[in-house]
Amino acid sequence: MHGQVVQAIQGQRQHYRAIQSQLTDSHALLDVITAILQVYAFDCVYIADLNAITGQDDMPNHLPLIKQVMTAFPNLQWWVDAGLNSTEALKPWLDAGIRPIIASETLTDIETYQAMREITAHSILSLDFFQDGFHGPARLLAETSLWSQPTILMSLPKVGANQGPEVEKISSLKNQHPQQAIYAAGGVRHVADIQALAQAGADGVLIASALHQKQLTASDLAIFAQ
Repeated sequence: MHGQVVQAIQGQRQHYRAIQSQLTDSHALLDVITAILQVYAFDCVYIADLNAITGQDDMPNHLPLIKQVMTAFPNLQWWVDAGLNSTEALKPWLDAGIRPIIASETLTDIETYQAMREITAHSILSLDFFQDGFHGPARLLAETSLWSQPTILMSLPKVGANQGPEVEKISSLKNQHPQQAIYAAGGVRHVADIQALAQAGADGVLIASALHQKQLTASDLAIFAQ
């Protein structure tokens, strides 16, 4: 947000402030990613471009900045949520070589989602849950045939809240749809949370706060990489 990495807390974006990380004193995207990669050699980075997501005219998106950082880590895969809500908005990000996140909260209808999926089959759907429940077209939540492989279950009330992830929701979805790859996002505090998600059937997990708070080590993460 505004050119710096911020601390996400429960999806309350108006209250986000520059990140306070134990890995680095910097708020610059390049420095933060460098610090994270010194903890563990991840092969994929997830970025939420909050300027793009909020869509305010006085807050240009961070595509130029992200492209600049991508050149420093050419072997990384980049998953980016840029508040995409049309094929026109999607195309510049595709040209940059990112793997786009299509977030349910930004969608008003299924037709737009399907049009975006037609031009980028490798996009990833994020099913976004806020304090008041699911945000997005109801049909998108109900029809798993519309989901991507993988699909992200984004629990925004859990993000940065130190309350643990949505283990039961992941377990329920996997029991209903065992062939669907689901990534959990929001709430991971330590290795025990990742273990609980793995046992619930999660195929992957997005982590941030636990890294910045040094609650996860390289040896912890290596267990799951195997």
